[in-house]
Amino acid sequence: MAPKKNRKGMKPAKKAARKPARKASAKRAVRKKAPAKTRAAKVKAPASKKKGARKAKASKRPLKPAPKRPLPDATRMVKVNKPAKKLVFVFLGPPGVGKGTQAAKLAAALKLPHISTGDLFRDHMKRDTELGLKAKEFVNAGKLVPDEIVVGLVEDRLTKGDCENGFILDGFPRTVGQDQTLGAALARRNERVGAALYFVAPKETIVERISGRRTCKACGAISHAKFGPTKVEGKCDVCGGETYQRADDAADKVVKRLEVYSAETGPLIERYRANSLLREIDATLGVEEVFSAMLTLVKAL
Repeated sequence: MAPKKNRKGMKPAKKAARKPARKASAKRAVRKKAPAKTRAAKVKAPASKKKGARKAKASKRPLKPAPKRPLPDATRMVKVNKPAKKLVFVFLGPPGVGKGTQAAKLAAALKLPHISTGDLFRDHMKRDTELGLKAKEFVNAGKLVPDEIVVGLVEDRLTKGDCENGFILDGFPRTVGQDQTLGAALARRNERVGAALYFVAPKETIVERISGRRTCKACGAISHAKFGPTKVEGKCDVCGGETYQRADDAADKVVKRLEVYSAETGPLIERYRANSLLREIDATLGVEEVFSAMLTLVKAL
């Protein structure tokens, strides 16, 4: 039978036999099935090597310091200087132990004002200030000046510029009540007592020291019958005036003064001891030895 012709009269072309698909080689299959991460790693490996090489070269080059630029006000660091520690000392001790002498020496060494209540009384009464007139009323009547007036005198003195770094209180406070009033006054100034230096000596030693004092009637110079006698007994070495023993320097009066001091100030000493503020100093030593011991204690604070 003759093959059919298409419309154009041509014989249809024979269909090409389909060739069986070639099996992908094992290598090709592995490439197709390789995960993306593996391919990415292979691609990036050379880049990482180059980066490492650049880092190695950079490490060999000297680093240039970053340019200094001022920080804005909001972030600029401000150096804060710590305020200097204020040195507030109270000198304690019965009459005759030499605390006034040592207070003056320490004041000179530390450049602090030496504040004596006796000096404050005399100054205010001489100038007839309001506090001085109030104090004079009690003194003339033979009465003790109230603590409020004494503290008022001290507070007025502390307003002076030389008290900015501290001060030494000599002869005040003497009682627990005075210390409480003083503490309130110092608290208003954001201050407190740093240490109470207590000068200690036996009663016999104190009586000998005070009862041997001699005072010049003309110039007020002080000498001592045993420890610092004048060249001519009864005559002042400074002006030649007559020397004498004050009534309250007599031995029996000294004993009475020591008893009063012990009764008034004993509780205050124990108060400072309980608050770990008391520092005892042997006042039987020489002036320079006492000063050296005191200076050692002060530096340890």
